[in-house]
Amino acid sequence: MYQIQSEYLFPTQIVRGQLPNFQDIQQPLIDWIYDYKNKNNDIARISKKGGWQSESKEVFTDDGFKPFEKAIVGCVNELCMEYKLAQSLRLIQMWINVNGPNSYNVSHRHPGSILSGVLWIRQTPEMGRFVFDNMDNGYRDALLLTNTDVRHLVTNKMSPEIVPEYQNGTIMIFPSGLSHRVEINETQEDRLTLSFNICYG
Repeated sequence: MYQIQSEYLFPTQIVRGQLPNFQDIQQPLIDWIYDYKNKNNDIARISKKGGWQSESKEVFTDDGFKPFEKAIVGCVNELCMEYKLAQSLRLIQMWINVNGPNSYNVSHRHPGSILSGVLWIRQTPEMGRFVFDNMDNGYRDALLLTNTDVRHLVTNKMSPEIVPEYQNGTIMIFPSGLSHRVEINETQEDRLTLSFNICYG
């Protein structure tokens, strides 16, 4: 016998959690987002194509965010503990994303931070799925991956792209260097999310 062993090296950790009783704060959160957008017309265009993204990256300091701060920031802090880091972390940036019809985000990373994250507030797959791109191992192993059985790729999380599981009220945290994008919104409704960056305290 050949005593064959397969190993899968260099996994990337992402962490997900669900805000308890999210339905109780979902509509007030949506109302705050549109109120903030109406009062702050300036728009940031970094990875976004179409839609609206708050120019301010400190929306967590807005008075309208205070009713949600304990629930959201508390969950973020708990999820960060899953990384077992020796140093303390702090939230350094947070911004609002309103992806209207036909808008999307190109593949990008978040330089200058350690971890990044997103809270899905109102979304469906048709409004644009969140996708991780395997920009490093995927390109390195491109000749292998294009000829590998798809079931093997999916089972072992080796696909060129991965759509994580999430729903309204899910918060997900991932390394800031992990490439990600949002597919085009094929509906007539706005896709609403909060994104954030975390650094060492």
